Amino acid sequence: PAAVAVNPVTNSIYVANLGNDSVTVIDGATNAVIATVVVGSSPFAVAVNPVTNMIYVANDGENTVSVIDGATNTVTATVFSGANPYAVAVNPVTNTVYVANIGSDNVTVINGATNAVTATVAVGTSPYAVGVNPVTNIIYIPNFNSANVTVINGSTNAVTTTVYAGSYPYAVAVNPVTNTIYIANHNSDNVTV
Repeated sequence: PAAVAVNPVTNSIYVANLGNDSVTVIDGATNAVIATVVVGSSPFAVAVNPVTNMIYVANDGENTVSVIDGATNTVTATVFSGANPYAVAVNPVTNTVYVANIGSDNVTVINGATNAVTATVAVGTSPYAVGVNPVTNIIYIPNFNSANVTVINGSTNAVTTTVYAGSYPYAVAVNPVTNTIYIANHNSDNVTV
């Protein structure tokens, strides 16, 4: 298992299993496995849209995103991304999905209503994570090998700025209430705020 995400509305948990190309679905009320969904090769990340009850799985081994319907636990679409999709996040307000591709140094933007790719945004070297502020509609991409964070305007898909972080920024979290972003830096043992 490489990643986990929760739908707080349905109390369902989704675990991406890197080693056997599947997603385990767990009932949060009973902790019982209720489904195993076959996805693409080497699923490395998973994100949930609690509004639409759709689940997005980044398949690192085949450059795709599997879209799972949470109501039926079936794959309803497969969307091509950039090379080696490594992270995925959803803006539930705009129903937009963002996929960080470490192999092609870009972000794939997917329309959650149509599953169409609406943009490909160039970022720094080796984007490792995606953070979304649904209130401001701003997306934050830590770039592992360029020690910075790319900031994307979700309305235009334009890069608005690049912020320097610590060494090897590896993860991101967003507090939408305070509009503060936290970047965990793998090699410099600190957090950039």
